[in-house]
Amino acid sequence: MHGKDFNCQRCTNTDCLIKKHSHEEAIQPFLQKKHSFACNKGQQFILEGAPVNGLYFIFDGCIKVYKQTANKGSQIIRFSKEGEIVGHRGFGTNYVYDISAGAITDSVLCNFPAEVLIEMLHKAPPLMFDFMLFYADQLQKSEANAKRFAQMSVREKVINGLLFIENKFGQTDGFINITLSRRDIADFAGTSTDQVIRVISALKKESLLTAKGKKIGIPDTLKLKAQMNETRFFLEG
Repeated sequence: MHGKDFNCQRCTNTDCLIKKHSHEEAIQPFLQKKHSFACNKGQQFILEGAPVNGLYFIFDGCIKVYKQTANKGSQIIRFSKEGEIVGHRGFGTNYVYDISAGAITDSVLCNFPAEVLIEMLHKAPPLMFDFMLFYADQLQKSEANAKRFAQMSVREKVINGLLFIENKFGQTDGFINITLSRRDIADFAGTSTDQVIRVISALKKESLLTAKGKKIGIPDTLKLKAQMNETRFFLEG
């Protein structure tokens, strides 16, 4: 945290909705009520079923958002990075979070308490409009995901998950810019760890993936996408 500048107007996360509107006079008093804090790798900061404590905006780092499943496992809903929002599904009419969230890497988060954000949205209609568009986009993606995900084979689920992760985080020196456990990939793909290991092994033999320890690389994303029925490729929510 030392040396970091959490001033919204000087923030470099141009995709952040708060940053986008930080120059507006109406929201200036509310920016001072933001809380910024460090979250260590593996640390949970939202607990499913806990009282809502506003929205979290990722200043730096990578976050996973997940839900508990009936068999006491977990389903990763999304991976989020700097500039993105976490906890929005618990904001509004809900009093408790219906998801959990934790840091995949050492991260820094900015939190606006619910009452502060609600008042800020009332005072800044342009910001409220952008939030409305954000929620509409999330709903559309969620509905599309549910329909297309149900049609995928295990292999397609794993490939789709890996393509998602590569698209969000990119690659450097031949490997995706985030290291995930096979368990996390399985929880995101909606399958078991054993199935993920088998599919990754098969894709390596087909030269569609490279791997070094937990690191995974996709030499040619177009070739990997060709393994899927394009109509089944879904967008992240």
